[in-house]
Amino acid sequence: MALDPAGDLTVGIVGVTGRLGSRIASECAAQGIPVVLRATRDGWSQDAVPSVVIDAGTAEALPETTRFCARHGAALVECVSALGQDGPALLDRLAERVAVVRAVNLSVGHWLQRHLVATVARIAGALPATPRAAVLERHTPTKRDRPSASALALAGVWRDGGQPPVDEVVSLRAGHPVSEHTVRLDLEDESLELRHDVRDLRAAAFGAVTAARWAHTAEPGLVPLQHLFDRLFLEETT
Repeated sequence: MALDPAGDLTVGIVGVTGRLGSRIASECAAQGIPVVLRATRDGWSQDAVPSVVIDAGTAEALPETTRFCARHGAALVECVSALGQDGPALLDRLAERVAVVRAVNLSVGHWLQRHLVATVARIAGALPATPRAAVLERHTPTKRDRPSASALALAGVWRDGGQPPVDEVVSLRAGHPVSEHTVRLDLEDESLELRHDVRDLRAAAFGAVTAARWAHTAEPGLVPLQHLFDRLFLEETT
């Protein structure tokens, strides 16, 4: 499913001065997409009502963000990894009125990693012994949630493939930007690692803007980014 040209797409960015938000703003500029709303902890500044809001802020700002989108009919790309207890219900209600893309991880590499883990989980029953699995994730010390939503998602993919729960999800908060996520599979006499290393937040910014390009013409509903990437990248090959 090819994306339409940006056309009349305009974007608002919540958390625009943060590491991810500022990178999304740069990606919008590179793709010629106007950013007409900028929201920070100090307030909201807007030149016009955006057709899509990209939320790279915090869970605390989600109620205000969803109210804005509902009031103005703006689609939402939700990038905050840990939404809090009430977050999912807020997105469900908003999705009754506008398109909502939920992104646990914005990068194409994470999408590929999840498919690889799902494939191994699906065929593991044919092996002489079921692999034991563990997930290791590293983020910089500023990462708030532990373990990361991406690590938990990978553990869930393994379990949903009919395998026993992973032995452990290990979190490390150290090192340089941006992150690594590794699924380690231990067989009787050998090990396999499926590792995803993000070295620049442009990978996430590209995913966010790709989701925004789709959402601004989409019908109301809640779509996980993983499913959206399936539609965009697999439709023509299946």
